[in-house]
Amino acid sequence: MALASENDLKLALKNRQFMRAYYFYGKDAAAAENFKAHFVSKIVDRENADYNFHSFDGKNFDLDAFSDACEALPFFAERVCCTVCDLNADILGADDLKRLTEIVTDLPESTTVIFYYISVDVNGGKKYPTAKNKKLMDAVSKVGSVCNFALKTPSVLAKEIMAKASAAGCGISRDAAIFLAEQCLCDTMTINGEMDKLTSYAGGNEITEDMIRELSPRRIDTTAFDLVKAIARMDVNNAMKLFNDLMAENAEPVPVLYAISGNMLDLYRAGTAISCRRSPADVKEDFGYSKTLAFRVDNAFRDINKISLPHIRMCIKVIADTDAALKSSKTDKWVLLEEAIIKMLSFRK
Repeated sequence: MALASENDLKLALKNRQFMRAYYFYGKDAAAAENFKAHFVSKIVDRENADYNFHSFDGKNFDLDAFSDACEALPFFAERVCCTVCDLNADILGADDLKRLTEIVTDLPESTTVIFYYISVDVNGGKKYPTAKNKKLMDAVSKVGSVCNFALKTPSVLAKEIMAKASAAGCGISRDAAIFLAEQCLCDTMTINGEMDKLTSYAGGNEITEDMIRELSPRRIDTTAFDLVKAIARMDVNNAMKLFNDLMAENAEPVPVLYAISGNMLDLYRAGTAISCRRSPADVKEDFGYSKTLAFRVDNAFRDINKISLPHIRMCIKVIADTDAALKSSKTDKWVLLEEAIIKMLSFRK
């Protein structure tokens, strides 16, 4: 498979060297959509877009119309561009998939097709693409390239955030940019939306961490992280405030408990690693943390001195008991979760 990196795509855009087909997918859906937009803007002249640009919705895909568009000759332009959003090949029958791959591998030299994905997981929840999606990828790779847009790390995203702030006439420190990236769980689409709001609010001034806390909605994972930190410090007031914030945001109790569990396990792994003289890098490798989630291990090693291993073990048992109760008891789920937090805050050495 002809795999392309973001740098490869940037170079192609700069040099205006376009292939016949592209396949953009991955967890960073915003990046996939952005690159699609950049390619369309370079390939298609706005004045003749009605003739040379054709967009298709993969969820209501018309194979005949797609075939006709691909075969069309460019009108006062060098290329015809066709985009297909969120076409899950798994929904296609064998004959339609065969025909689609034949169309793609036999595209005219004057046509560029871009398959891009913003709300469809071509992996079907697994590590690798499903068999049918892989067939479409392979067809694209014969005449073009495939790019998997993985989530970036907070430090990489910080540079992009700082550049975006600067372009909007605002400033933001590297620490604040990393904080925003972590707050948004390294999701570029979420970050872009938050930056539009923050730069507008800042009005040419510095974007601070306090401003981010005030304006950016907290994700369950980030709130759960702060809640676990409060439990580690035995900070009852802050822990209950964060619990009430989760209730006010209409979060579901079960995902909240799972998020608390994940952060508590990060601390437990850090604590046991230190006792065995293992490093953060060892933990990341042993437990398969992706690059985008590696910061969780670093945070756990930073915060582990605030909580003892016996306290963590007690909390993990409380979480396990609460998980069983949430799935079997008729008691209100928020009551059960509140009881669990109170128990975790009642640890005595």
